[in-house]
Formats: sequence, C-alpha cells, structure tokens
Amino acid sequence: MKVSRKIKKSDQAAVPLLRPWLTDLKKLIPDLEKVWASGKLSLGQFTEQLESTARQELGVKEAVAVSSCTSGLILVLKALGIRKKVVTPDYTFPATSHSALWVGARVRFCDIDLDDFTISPRALSEITDPEVEAVMAVNIFGLCPKISELEKICSARKWKLIFDSAQGLGAEYRGKKCGGFGDAEVFSLSPSKVVTSAEGGLITTNDSGLAGRLRMLRDYGKGPDKEDMLELGLSARMSELCAVLASHNFRSLGRLRSEREKLVNRYLDKLSQIPGLAFQRYGRDRKSGYNYFVFRITGPEGPSRDQVLGKLREAGIECKRYFYPPLHQLTAYRGLSGERFPNAEQLSREAIAVPLYSGMKLQDQDRVIGEITRIICDK
Repeated sequence: MKVSRKIKKSDQAAVPLLRPWLTDLKKLIPDLEKVWASGKLSLGQFTEQLESTARQELGVKEAVAVSSCTSGLILVLKALGIRKKVVTPDYTFPATSHSALWVGARVRFCDIDLDDFTISPRALSEITDPEVEAVMAVNIFGLCPKISELEKICSARKWKLIFDSAQGLGAEYRGKKCGGFGDAEVFSLSPSKVVTSAEGGLITTNDSGLAGRLRMLRDYGKGPDKEDMLELGLSARMSELCAVLASHNFRSLGRLRSEREKLVNRYLDKLSQIPGLAFQRYGRDRKSGYNYFVFRITGPEGPSRDQVLGKLREAGIECKRYFYPPLHQLTAYRGLSGERFPNAEQLSREAIAVPLYSGMKLQDQDRVIGEITRIICDK
C-alpha cells in the first residue's frame, strides 16, 4: 500500500527573485572562437557589432559599450563637464548618486511621485539651487519618468538631463523607444536585466560629439595615437566576450519584453483583487520594459511589508525590499542632506519586489500569487 506524504514547503525548490536569460550556448561558440582566434579581447568587432545592434534596436545615432552602467554614468557626467551639483531621485539604486560623487560633484536629492515611483516634476521644479548643473532622472523597474515635464524644467534652467536607464531596456515614451532622450541615457546589461552581457553597460545618445568623447574616456582618455592621454578617463571597456553574449541576447529584446509584460499583467490581474496593495501606474504615454515587479503593501490593518517579506521567504519565495533604504538614509550618505523626502520614505517602507524573470513558469508564478494571497488575506 502506498503511503501518501504531504509535500512540505521546505521540500519545494525556491522561486528565485530573478534569473538571467541566456541564449543557446551553441549559438555563441562560433563567435567566441573568433574572439579566441583574433586575440583581441576588447574594443574589437563584437563591441562594434553590439553598438550597431543597439543603435538599430533603439533608434539612436550613437551607442557606446562600457564595462558597467555605473562607469557609463560616471563617464557621461565627466564628458558633460558636471562639477557642481546633480539632482537625483531619493528613491533609486545608489549607483545613480555614486556616479555623481565619483566625478567630484555633490548630490541634491529629490522626492518621487507615489503613482509611478519616479522622480517628481513638481518637487524638481521647487529646487532653485544655483549650483545645480544636471538632473539624473531614473527609469524605475522598467518605467521611464515623466520625460516631457522634466525636459521643460531642465531646458528652462539650462540643466543637463541624463537618464539612468539601467532598468530601462524595452521601455517606451509616447511611442518612442527609450535611448534617445536627454543628453544621454545609460543602460545596464548586468545579470539582473532583461538583456545581459554578464557584466556591462550601454550609453546611448544622439550627440555624435559626445559619443566620440565617451569612446576616448572609456579607454583611459587616450588620444588618436593611443599614446598621449588627452583627458583623465577610466578603464571602462566592455570585453569582447561580454559583447558576444550581449549581441546575441539583444536580438531577443522584443520577445523577452513581451513575455514579461504577460507575466506582469497576470500578476496585476490576480493581485489587484487583494485589499491593501498598490501598484506602479504606467499611464497611457509610457510602456515599461518590465525589468522588475514591485508593488506596495499599504493596508493599515493587514501585515506590514516586512512581515509579508519574512513569510514569503519562509515559503521559499525570494523577494526583497527595493529600494531600501532611500538614498538620504544610507550610511555612506549620512550628512549629505538634512531634508525629508516623505514619498520616497513611504515607498521604501512599503515596496516589495517579487519574482519576475524571462522563462518564468506559470506554476511558479501561481505559487507566488498563492502565497501572497494567503499571507495577506490570512487564508
């Protein structure tokens, strides 16, 4: 006689928060062999190929491959001559503000809007600091900020406008793919992104002069003769091995975004029925790249965000507080700002990121949805 055994939650494999999508290894091997044969491990044909693919896919004049999104942000600020103050949202990954500090500028934090989680144009318009030279707006979880409103403010005040689009591949604004807005946009190709190069980043711009300077700065600041140093640059080249992976993965961007959109819509359809949850609003003029799925736990009578997070982890669901804490509360940034940013602080207390990745199985998503429902509704 068979003895049935109830499956314990601990017996189930964990559902990861994210998982990098990788193209078939067999398709990479011929190009990897070409790299091996050439002996050229950086600034070779596959870096050029990646940049060409990015220009075509994103509809921009220039694309510059770099070692990371963070190094790309640093180089953009350096190339634009930013030395005084940079405005960044208080609710973002610290790499945004890190880059400003690394070029010797100071950071001025700005609050966000709770509807879309991105930098608040109203709060930005209230900043009158004469030392501000640039605004670094951020794509949050795949959604670009309110670009036209930011453009008006920055144009009127002669501020440079840079987009930290680390999470933004596949995003659109008013029917146009992100990549060509502002003075420059910088994307991440790290393992957590929709398209990965293992490690790396892409700077996109429609300013060919700026792109030329960025190519020089990513290679220490070398002049045309590769001997003289014209400026103080970085070693920020992308390896050819990473460029091979990114070039292949990039071709699947549209499909990967579409798959993630279906998963997000499925989350929204199921979870919107649960009281006490609030979701990022995209609006009619923006399309997300769906890099992450993050929502707010707002119910005053239900479990807190941290309680939900703890119980999900116990159930084998990987999740995280994201972004937490807001920038002005980070240990490394203590003393940089004496202001309060109520929306950023509230979102940081309420937001939780749950599993979303290309190739996610529906049964795993159902498991996540079921656990959230059980925890919050106490079923």
